[in-house]
Amino acid sequence: MAAAYSNGVQTSSEPRPGNVYLIEERRPRASFELLEQALASGHAGMVLTRECPKKLMTDRGLGACRVVWMTNLVGEGRINPTAIGILMSQLRSFIENQRNTVVMIDGFEYLVTVNTYDRMLQFMHQLRDIVATNESILLVPLDPRTVSERELALLERNMETIIPRPEIDVQDEPMIAHEGGELRVLGIGPR
Repeated sequence: MAAAYSNGVQTSSEPRPGNVYLIEERRPRASFELLEQALASGHAGMVLTRECPKKLMTDRGLGACRVVWMTNLVGEGRINPTAIGILMSQLRSFIENQRNTVVMIDGFEYLVTVNTYDRMLQFMHQLRDIVATNESILLVPLDPRTVSERELALLERNMETIIPRPEIDVQDEPMIAHEGGELRVLGIGPR
């Protein structure tokens, strides 16, 4: 997985417990790959998302991963995105009541728009401390175009930053690779 990133830092093949990762990408492709790696290695997963849970579970096949939908619609598995105190309580409970957890916040940009950036930065600082003390993993995909340079710098200061190769690089790769007598199809999967 290290070869897929352009941050100049060699990363292990899977996320390390106790770390918070800021994955700078337009769409959370690499983030879901990291999540799936953590799930495959035995971590209990939770995804906080703007995506409809049924669609996400169908497209990604996340198995027993808990999915919480950020929406104003009331119902099971849903949370009001402005109720960040309740959200923090749910995240903390999930992380503290299980061993080996991975949490992904797919929709940080949305949380910033319905709350304030400063409020969400405080939220992330608190969540980072919970993740670190419980040896959990936190994945936060973010489109860097949605925040100012200063706001991005504040996030990068407190998280391990991963910058996947630009999508244009991936599109330039051949769709089929022939390695060591094995034929592989590359770049196939949900967007």
